[in-house]
Amino acid sequence: MTKKELAQRINVDPKTLRNWEKTKPELLKLIYLGLATEAHLKDAEKYIEKIRTIDKML
Repeated sequence: MTKKELAQRINVDPKTLRNWEKTKPELLKLIYLGLATEAHLKDAEKYIEKIRTIDKML
């Protein structure tokens, strides 16, 4: 994800992100961690749905 995309995703100006990189690097780490967690949860949900589908077939 580009910085521009991230700014759009969290509804802030790209300039704000650049400022945060300098002044609040831990905040950016938390944002990226949250996005990564969100992606993993979506993957897990897909996996669980596949298991449920297979279970119904058995």
